[in-house]
Amino acid sequence: MNQVFRALVIDDEPAARRLMKNLLQEYHQVIEVIGEAGNGRDAIAMVEELKPDVIFLDIQMPDLTGFEVIERLTVKPNIIFTTAYEQYAIKAFETFSIDYLLKPIKEERLEQSIAKLKQFGRHQPAIDVTGLQEIIRQFQAPQKATALPIRTGDRINLVRFENISYLEASDKYVYIYTYDGQKHITDQSLSALITKLPAHFFRIQKSYIINKDRIKEMHRHFNGRYLFVLDDKEGTRLTSGRTYHDPIRAEFGL
Repeated sequence: MNQVFRALVIDDEPAARRLMKNLLQEYHQVIEVIGEAGNGRDAIAMVEELKPDVIFLDIQMPDLTGFEVIERLTVKPNIIFTTAYEQYAIKAFETFSIDYLLKPIKEERLEQSIAKLKQFGRHQPAIDVTGLQEIIRQFQAPQKATALPIRTGDRINLVRFENISYLEASDKYVYIYTYDGQKHITDQSLSALITKLPAHFFRIQKSYIINKDRIKEMHRHFNGRYLFVLDDKEGTRLTSGRTYHDPIRAEFGL
């Protein structure tokens, strides 16, 4: 009889959760998805309540990182990380976790992760979170860039960080708006771009990243949301997502 692993899918992007669940349907004899979570705090509560055998855990989430989720768990499921990291992922994740899946997730790579999970069974390997973070820190190149490279055909535009007002995800593209009203387009995701931006860029909802240095005013809005007024040429007004309420309060000391 096949061993069935009860699983949680944890990712702040609904589309990423849907994709993972669809991919896991091919392994229904091995994996039973019992729930999903869109942020770190919900993930912790669900893991503690449902006690899954394995979690597919995104690292970059708006409230808590995947590492912080692990540190706060008293229940210790198997971990398969999902990540956009590339250069240093292999060494770090193969050393400290059952496996990792690099986004966008490929079916053949998921098959390898499931096989590895079956080998481990329900005996979870210990995860040294501090060691994992240290390896990632060593492999991650220091952020020395001063501009965001945007490829347009054979040409690469360098958009200076200080000139960017905000970034907006729409359909399959991300639009980058500068304070003087210019607009650039890229097919990179917001999740990928946030790793290339300096610390003063902050995600206020799934579709928007803003430059905190360009905030002119903040106002409380309906249902725990906030209205951001920027100092750009258009006087842009952006509303935060409801699930970003706590991260915004923490970021701005509200």
